[in-house]
Amino acid sequence: MEALKLTARAAILCAACAPAIAAPMFDTQSLPEPPRIIPYEIPSFTGKQVEFKAPVPAMKPAARIDSNAIFHVIANCYPAKPSFGLELELQAGLRMAPDNTVTTFDTSGLAKYYVGLVASLPLYSAGEIDKERSKEYKRRMQTAASIGELAKSISAKRRAQRQLGLYTSLEARSQRRVVMGVVGAEEQIKYMDKVMSAQASLDDAAAMIESARLALIGQCRQETFDQVNVYLNEVIGYE
Repeated sequence: MEALKLTARAAILCAACAPAIAAPMFDTQSLPEPPRIIPYEIPSFTGKQVEFKAPVPAMKPAARIDSNAIFHVIANCYPAKPSFGLELELQAGLRMAPDNTVTTFDTSGLAKYYVGLVASLPLYSAGEIDKERSKEYKRRMQTAASIGELAKSISAKRRAQRQLGLYTSLEARSQRRVVMGVVGAEEQIKYMDKVMSAQASLDDAAAMIESARLALIGQCRQETFDQVNVYLNEVIGYE
């Protein structure tokens, strides 16, 4: 009987304590929702999201430019053939006849004086030929310089494109590392500066290509202008 009484008392005590243990300490429904604060992320130079794990396109092979072909095309499309100016030489002469040679038909007395003016017009002018050769030589030298600048700028553009692809990938990787807290923002800013430099080199190369192209087609006459322009665009690689 004593054992049953103790068991009943323990059951009563546990039943009395159960509501106190199960009751919550505070009302969770009354708590405010915490704001979602997104960590600041430094944007990339281009402003686009780049997957740094994606493979960077390989460097394009160097374009082979037939400089001789371009030179002959530009030399043949010049507006006109060299023109030679006239070279006129004048010679003057004076003669006075003796008094006894005057005829009776001359009542004025002027027949004893003679003045001659002779004009000499050579078929080929050495001076004009030399001038035209000098002008043609300068024009050909300018053409050669423009072709050299074109080839140099195309190579510079190819290198700048490769650098831009590599630095853009490294910038995207650094951006992810900064967000994860692995490194500081200085690393991303460093690669962003390299991306800007590569983009500037690419823009400069593109501008020099356009300058060389316009200098070459500017020597062509109107009827050959479009044809030579299409040819140079194919050489450069424009679509």
